[in-house]
Amino acid sequence: MGAGRTGMTGADFLRAIADGSVESSPHLTHLGLRLVLVEPGRVELVWRPGPELTNRSGVVHGGYIATALDDACGMASGSAAERPTLHLTMNLNVDYLRPVRAGEAYTVAGTVTHRGRTRILTLATVTGADGRLCAQATSSLTPNRLTTPG
Repeated sequence: MGAGRTGMTGADFLRAIADGSVESSPHLTHLGLRLVLVEPGRVELVWRPGPELTNRSGVVHGGYIATALDDACGMASGSAAERPTLHLTMNLNVDYLRPVRAGEAYTVAGTVTHRGRTRILTLATVTGADGRLCAQATSSLTPNRLTTPG
């Protein structure tokens, strides 16, 4: 963590990513994810997956959907931290309900459901523009005390 980030909360750091003053992770750009809302314990991303994320049946591959959900869980967890902290996923359970299609807009939301000192539980959802749930995940995470985001 750079010296200019002293005193920042996890939510402050993620807001800086959302407003562009801190560079986003390259894999978020590759996935087509953009962070748009940060509150302590909750994040929202806009997702417009590209055709490079589709499988042979023409829909977004479930692994990419799981990655988007995992990112939302991790960011929700980080948004609740007292300082910018990376979180490690210990468990991720995904339920797929409807196909996710390339080129369409989706909302990916992550929420902390339990915050302990060493274990954080989260829920993330992928929702279509019509408001219908496409996929959801529950996750448990732990703070990575060895590194901080930079």
